[in-house]
Amino acid sequence: MRRVSGVAPMRLAESMKSYPRYLDWMRYLSAWLLFTYGLSKLAGVQFTLHQDIAQRPIGSLSGFQLTWYYYSYSHVYASILGLTQLAGAAMLLFRKTALLGAAIMTPIMANILMINLFFHIAMGAECTAAFIFASMLALLWRARAALVCLFWSQQAAESVSSRKFHRSMAALVVRVVVAQVVFSVLYSLKISK
Repeated sequence: MRRVSGVAPMRLAESMKSYPRYLDWMRYLSAWLLFTYGLSKLAGVQFTLHQDIAQRPIGSLSGFQLTWYYYSYSHVYASILGLTQLAGAAMLLFRKTALLGAAIMTPIMANILMINLFFHIAMGAECTAAFIFASMLALLWRARAALVCLFWSQQAAESVSSRKFHRSMAALVVRVVVAQVVFSVLYSLKISK
């Protein structure tokens, strides 16, 4: 065994040979779907609603209409999301960049999946986002040992001499956040009375 780029022990030839065929298909299908959705955002096809919906009271809008109305407000946001999907799709086309593409797209697809599920966008959109998200997780899972090594095992902990200070600071941050939340809740209860 040898270290590849100092990240994790791995046999290079074995890792290339044992790459499962289903991951290739998941990568290619996910890339195609991401290209499709990314281009539709850049072309202004997604996040658009008929003008008469904008005239309706907000309480009468469905989750889908409300979400689309909200996201249609900023063309720049839709363009950034579309470009991100295009970049992720391009990275998924090649094994060498597929892991980076999966790492970038996983949180984005988790967000899109939650929006689709909780705002009832459409069954097709929910299934598509779920498939892409599951594909990204499968790609990350295959490299889990290297990722754990990179993000956990190889990370330096605080030195023994400064550990007390760092733990005190962490505890202080948690206490301040809890105090902010309690204050905000009490303040909102007082205002609502």
